[in-house]
Amino acid sequence: MSIVDSNGNKISMTPELSFVMEFDLGRKGMIKEIEIEFDIIQLCMIQLKELGKEYLPMIDRILVMPLRKLLCEKNSVLLKVAPDLKLSPLMGREIELDNKMKMISPNLTIASQDKWMPVDQWLEQKIAWFDKNTSDLPEMIPDFTYENILNKFKKTDKIIFESMFEMQEVMYQGTLAKIHTRVDASNETNNATIFSMLKSIGYYDLSLYNFLKHLSDKRGAHIDIGHSPVVTLVNTPKAEIITPVLCMAIQMIWAAKHQVSELAGYWPEMEIPEE
Repeated sequence: MSIVDSNGNKISMTPELSFVMEFDLGRKGMIKEIEIEFDIIQLCMIQLKELGKEYLPMIDRILVMPLRKLLCEKNSVLLKVAPDLKLSPLMGREIELDNKMKMISPNLTIASQDKWMPVDQWLEQKIAWFDKNTSDLPEMIPDFTYENILNKFKKTDKIIFESMFEMQEVMYQGTLAKIHTRVDASNETNNATIFSMLKSIGYYDLSLYNFLKHLSDKRGAHIDIGHSPVVTLVNTPKAEIITPVLCMAIQMIWAAKHQVSELAGYWPEMEIPEE
């Protein structure tokens, strides 16, 4: 096909092939992509059953990627196909660990469909948290942790937070180390502000969004030198070989089967117990 420009010249409307040319997927194409991500989850489950739980850390690095792509990204093909998609709320046993840490150990039981919630609300749920208040503020913050905290703040909040701390150099195990302590540890107003600011950046609470993003970004899409051992602890299996990531992946497929007509027949023998 061609057109005529203002000078009377014919211009071909067929785009030249190149490595930057892209076309948007139609609904059928997006459904196919979703099915491939679901196939990855099924393949991981098959391999896990055959290889055993010692391979779980490797399998989980693969499993978390479909969850991130389909639930955590703005351009998710699943959310384009089903913008009103709802998921079962986080269900499981509450576990209390050391240092006032609590977490939910998910199981495969799913809530009745009338209790399902939009994806954005689902991602805000806490899978783990530290049950602390202003009286539990740390006496000191190591320099590497302090820098990570500052990186979470916007510029104005960063200035406020920095104003309430001072840096000191101390000897630790024969090495000079930098630590940060509160300027006035007895100031209740400052302590309340510090605690509130730490809460706002997820210092004490781990949302499902941050949980999935951390696992996928640090060990799935990249091998990042820095990672949180506490987040890894949350994904440790509490029974047999069932991890939170595996539970969420299975429940995501179940929810999609019930809300996307083209996926209703996917994995026909799949069954999940309802509460």
